[in-house]
Amino acid sequence: MFNRNWSSFLLRQASLYHNFRQNWSRFRSRAVQYSYTLYRKDRRFTRFAIAASTVGFTFREYGISGTRIAECENCEEEFAHRKSPGHGWELLYEEKDMLAFRRRIEGPYEMYEYKCVGTYYDISPRTFLDAQNDLKYRKEWDENIVTIEVVKEEDENELIRWVSKFPYPMYPREYVYVRRTWVSDNEKFAVIDSESVQPEVFPSSSKSNVRVKSYSSRMSIRAHTNWEAHGVDYILTYSDNPEANIPRYVYNWMVNKGGPYFLKQVHKAAREIESSGREVRSATEKALKTKNGRVYDRLAKEKEEKEKQQQEAEKARSNQENNGEKKPPKPQKVRPASTANSFVLQQEHVNYQRTA
Repeated sequence: MFNRNWSSFLLRQASLYHNFRQNWSRFRSRAVQYSYTLYRKDRRFTRFAIAASTVGFTFREYGISGTRIAECENCEEEFAHRKSPGHGWELLYEEKDMLAFRRRIEGPYEMYEYKCVGTYYDISPRTFLDAQNDLKYRKEWDENIVTIEVVKEEDENELIRWVSKFPYPMYPREYVYVRRTWVSDNEKFAVIDSESVQPEVFPSSSKSNVRVKSYSSRMSIRAHTNWEAHGVDYILTYSDNPEANIPRYVYNWMVNKGGPYFLKQVHKAAREIESSGREVRSATEKALKTKNGRVYDRLAKEKEEKEKQQQEAEKARSNQENNGEKKPPKPQKVRPASTANSFVLQQEHVNYQRTA
């Protein structure tokens, strides 16, 4: 009796287990299908939300200002003191061809601004810029990216949405920022200036990400010779508030390692571009066009000012003549005596001698 009951119990358990596996497999497949459908709908909604958010956004109002870009003209002085910046900067660590500094940001919280300076001799300034500014290519070599895309673009200005991975168990961080690229008139210096956009200007597209409200980055580069030749100096200055209640030493470690690690990745990606001949979206083309337009406008303005000065000088001269302040007459040349006069004088001279 006992054996028969035990056998039936085992059969029932085996049947339940078999049914559970079938039901679990069915539930899992349906859950995956539902999640994929929801993901596709969410992507469509995200695109729609991003497109709708850019309707009232203008670079003139919320972009990098011309006054801020005008500060880029002091690049020569910035690079002259890059290894000893002073002004509160303290050296964190040093390695070959790279120095890292930090400076305390005034405020109630212990926040720092970081600066990395260095040199690369085996890549050109163009590939160094293109490797980090081509967002499609950056998705391939930057492992911390969840998604990154250009939302809006106008001349050398870009509005970018970037979702970055953060260490578990923290949620991904969402950055929405404007980026503007500037090239000097002599094409020796270039600056990539980035600044975060506040949520009230451009709202977040997903509630599962933590929006970073305070982010700033400025990359200055100097070509050793020209854009195509190897040799580039760089200065990367950045600050970042990850909007997380994490230990300060962990945050400092993340930010300290973030800049140098990022630069090493950019260097590796730039080497890959040059070795493979890969075509990437040029980061400097639009900035160069803007530079050419800026130079043309300046030359046209200088020409207009010169013509205006000439017209004013001619007008002043004309007013002087109308007021009777004429210039003194030019001295007239003494004409030589005519042939007839010479003959008379000769006759008078002859007659005078004859009378005597």
